[in-house]
Amino acid sequence: MIIRIKALDTLFFRDGKPFNASEDTVASGIFPPLPSVIYGALRSAYFSWNVQDLKLANTPDDPTKMLRICGIYLEIGNDICLPLPADCIKLKGENKNEAYLLQPKKAPDVSSCPTPMVLASPVGKGIKTVKDGLLDHIAIEDYLNLKTKEFYYFQLTDYISPEPKVGIRRNKGTGTAEDHMLYRVNMQRLGTGIKRGIKSMELSLLVAYSGLDLPDKGLLKLGGEGKAVYYETLTKNEKNNIYLNPPAPKGNRFKLYLATPTVFKGGWCPHWLTNPNLAGKYCGIKLRLLAAAVGKHIHVGGFDIKKNRPKFMCRGVPAGSVYYLEIVEGNMAGVIEAFHGANLSDYDSYADQGFGLAFVGGIDND
Repeated sequence: MIIRIKALDTLFFRDGKPFNASEDTVASGIFPPLPSVIYGALRSAYFSWNVQDLKLANTPDDPTKMLRICGIYLEIGNDICLPLPADCIKLKGENKNEAYLLQPKKAPDVSSCPTPMVLASPVGKGIKTVKDGLLDHIAIEDYLNLKTKEFYYFQLTDYISPEPKVGIRRNKGTGTAEDHMLYRVNMQRLGTGIKRGIKSMELSLLVAYSGLDLPDKGLLKLGGEGKAVYYETLTKNEKNNIYLNPPAPKGNRFKLYLATPTVFKGGWCPHWLTNPNLAGKYCGIKLRLLAAAVGKHIHVGGFDIKKNRPKFMCRGVPAGSVYYLEIVEGNMAGVIEAFHGANLSDYDSYADQGFGLAFVGGIDND
């Protein structure tokens, strides 16, 4: 099942930073939300339609226990988009939305470099990372198949308008405002596209999932304050535009591109690659890490409704991160089967919620 989620009002999704009214004055937010937020919204929607099953929630008989999120995408107008890969950079001094693919080079002979390769500027000029960049599905396929090394990207912030909300905490007993409790929440309105003359386009979320039976359309509660969003099932033709065909990388080297954030036991590196020489096995395939382009860590947490307390906060790998790998034992067909379109995490619970959506791509060995 694949659904499109459209905002009916402003939305707010918390990042991992703590927010206490007596200590902080601004609650910052993120977009898109973590996969766990969407996972929880789908479960809540099921129980709203099947109230009689609510007593079974979080028990061995929970009717939502088979829910699996298979993919999360953004849709701008008619374009399906994914985060700009971290090995695509911008040249310093350029204002256009053009990104260039970093080139793998042999690492310098210094003890501080843990990998045998590094990613270098393709033109020998100064570079900088792109924040909140997006590629449409055609550009992502070109990226994975090495059809081009230059990309035009969307800027996500061009299609989100901030609408800050100011409030003050009230005393629960008297209903009056409390001193020193003024705060601001950075709400977001999706799909306006008004910045710098950008054409107005609708911004929506596309979610592919299995293991849960929901009506073809309806309302969900999503994000802070439980704002209502509308969802509808995609048509057959619309579904065909989402799936990325597996590439045909040459040789024994490939890259893994993460389209959604994930959590690994080793921090930035998967647990099965954390031995001293950054090698290990996954699904019977022996691999070695050559290089990586990983963004700044994110905080992954949440709230445990059953225990009525915040979940353990951990550091996660941001969407768009890329890992360059070499096959030591195995073949490329096995790599495609194990990784392409799979959710990767060292924790099954995170993978089930849609963290770590991975795609296989080729590596330029020139």
